[in-house]
Amino acid sequence: MHDAVEIIAHRGYSGRAPENTLASLEAAVAAGADAVEFDLHTAACGTPVVFHDGMLSRTTNGVGPVRRRTLEQLKTLDAGKWFAPEFAGERIPSFEEALASLNGRIGRIYAEVKGYREFEDLDRMVDIVRRLGMTAAVTFISMNWTLLDRMRSHEPDLDVGYIVDGSELVDESLQRAAGDPRALVDLRADLVAEDPGVVARASGDDIDLAVWTVDDPSDAQRILEAGVRRITTNQVGALLAWKRSL
Repeated sequence: MHDAVEIIAHRGYSGRAPENTLASLEAAVAAGADAVEFDLHTAACGTPVVFHDGMLSRTTNGVGPVRRRTLEQLKTLDAGKWFAPEFAGERIPSFEEALASLNGRIGRIYAEVKGYREFEDLDRMVDIVRRLGMTAAVTFISMNWTLLDRMRSHEPDLDVGYIVDGSELVDESLQRAAGDPRALVDLRADLVAEDPGVVARASGDDIDLAVWTVDDPSDAQRILEAGVRRITTNQVGALLAWKRSL
């Protein structure tokens, strides 16, 4: 059972380092996370960057939309000092930088597509993964399932994950993933308790499930007992210790 559980570091090890930075990704690897998750937006120049919000102000010393700044401009911003003084000077990484830092060092990468300007931006994300030879290591996930369809049209062998943030979308997500060995459904964790039958329905169609975001080991235990083995967390160390205790 221990080996079957996948602990996914949410935005890197965001409980220990500023989210969506190379420092948080490195902290996740150092802690022994099985996988990492991070978010993607597109800069004004078309370069995909690792960032969660559409606006810069929460996690950098910049203001305004990410999509209005080029990569060069984004690289002038401090993306670490907000979290703790020792991370001052941490920069916003490009998608390619993040992948290169993780290549061969972690089991799986979940790249959540948050923002893009045009469909060609999505194609560029796929092209980067393909150029680095990391297609088998990366799963693109999103709440916007239409953009996943577009990415799949550009690369049919792409692994994708349908993020579900509400109970009204559960059945549709399962229908989309059914019969697709390269698709999974990524549920908000409380939806498993709200709809205990979701795990059985997914299992019956050989659909992999993941959940987000679980920080308490007791909650992780309940999720595991319900039948879900991919667990996304901010508190990587705590959940890895729980996993070792299984």
